[in-house]
Amino acid sequence: MPWNISEQPAISINCGFSSTGMPIGHQIIAPRFADLTVLKMATTYEVLRGSMPRWPQAPST
Repeated sequence: MPWNISEQPAISINCGFSSTGMPIGHQIIAPRFADLTVLKMATTYEVLRGSMPRWPQAPST
């Protein structure tokens, strides 16, 4: 939200899962009017990272 207030482009992408199966987010933020940079960085990260499982494994009880 603060990034939107200052009109800075931001994106949040999944970068993995914790040992308990919770998703871990990665936020990319750029200067004002650099929307395309944010999208290119997120796309590059996701391409280099490779595919991830759609859903984390449920924690065992």
